[in-house]
Amino acid sequence: MNTDSPFDFQLTARRHKTAAIPGTVASVPNYPKKLKIYLNNASPYWQASYFEHGTTYRHSCKTSDKLEAVKKAIVFYEQLILSKYQHPTHLKKRLVNPVKELPVKTDIGFKKIAIQWLTRQSAKWTPGHTLVVENRLKLNAFKQLGNKNMQKISRADLLHVLQKVEDRGAHDAVRRLLNDLKKIWQFAIMLGICKQDITVGMTAVLHTHVVVHHKAVKTKELPELMHAIHAYDKAGDRICAYALQLIALTFVRKSELTYAKWAEFDLEKALWKIPAERMKMRIEHVVPLSKQAIGLLRFIKQTYPSDDYVINNGHPNKPIPDNALMQALYGMGYKHKMTVHGFRAIASTAFNEHEFRVDVIERQLAHAEPNTVRRAYNRAQYMDERIAMMQWWGDYLEKISPFNAANTA
Repeated sequence: MNTDSPFDFQLTARRHKTAAIPGTVASVPNYPKKLKIYLNNASPYWQASYFEHGTTYRHSCKTSDKLEAVKKAIVFYEQLILSKYQHPTHLKKRLVNPVKELPVKTDIGFKKIAIQWLTRQSAKWTPGHTLVVENRLKLNAFKQLGNKNMQKISRADLLHVLQKVEDRGAHDAVRRLLNDLKKIWQFAIMLGICKQDITVGMTAVLHTHVVVHHKAVKTKELPELMHAIHAYDKAGDRICAYALQLIALTFVRKSELTYAKWAEFDLEKALWKIPAERMKMRIEHVVPLSKQAIGLLRFIKQTYPSDDYVINNGHPNKPIPDNALMQALYGMGYKHKMTVHGFRAIASTAFNEHEFRVDVIERQLAHAEPNTVRRAYNRAQYMDERIAMMQWWGDYLEKISPFNAANTA
């Protein structure tokens, strides 16, 4: 055992039934013995478990580092206790020896509390979504509220922040921001910092607006769009053209591609397995790869060598910026005409027009399955039909605009 470690692990004598090898179960220092971390033989990640009153609660720590697993297990435990008992004092009572790192009330600035909330939420969010929420708070809330004592922020202060966002015409952003603020205030109430949620009723003072769906060109306009993508040659930005071609071929969500890593791909088996933690519905998604997609991926691997991010611009360990693909579409003249998400609508329309089965289309789009049991087991459902559909789509797009990059691979 590493004596330099700040945590004194007490490995259990008996092997946990899901442990990969003896000695992989560890207690969490200063926490109840029923809270443990262990290596699951079905995963390379540490897991956290907590047993209480005949029920076992489990959580994947999504890390292979034991010290990091301890930290994530503590966050998991705190969230579990707070959600079960709705009061932070219960957490204090249940600790064997309460650690000093628990939230204290000496620093109750809004930014400090918001970052604590964001850190805990990030354990169950994708990195991309965490970054989006963080940037939304930085842009719209931290500048005006960041250093203010959270207990002294008034409803008028919040309304001023929200109206400034609304004045920019960002109606969707202002509602998302209000939702973030509501959750931060609820978090502060659980910590005993605030006594009431001052965001209650704020929705009523915001302007109503018509929800605008993601812009997408019509099917008959797709050839012109694909030619524009193929011809896009902005210096140092060709990777965006290839990324948009891959989005068109696979119609995955933007973050699912921009944060994709080579370890997820099996080009020999023509499959891309997107892990659950990167999917909107938190269920692993399998994408059959057409020969066009495989050729394009091999070309990207050769042109932008990397063992990490697939879509990179010369920095293998760094994905392209979140807005890069949208900016590329703007550069092609498609502002207010087409979005990255729009490729999903186009593909869906084309498949329905050519009478592919609705269940097959929905499964490949990774839309939510209402039955949670079925959702957990349908990752490879309709696979033969999906493989055929994806190859048909690759051939369809290649007839519209050849994938020259794929042909040179």
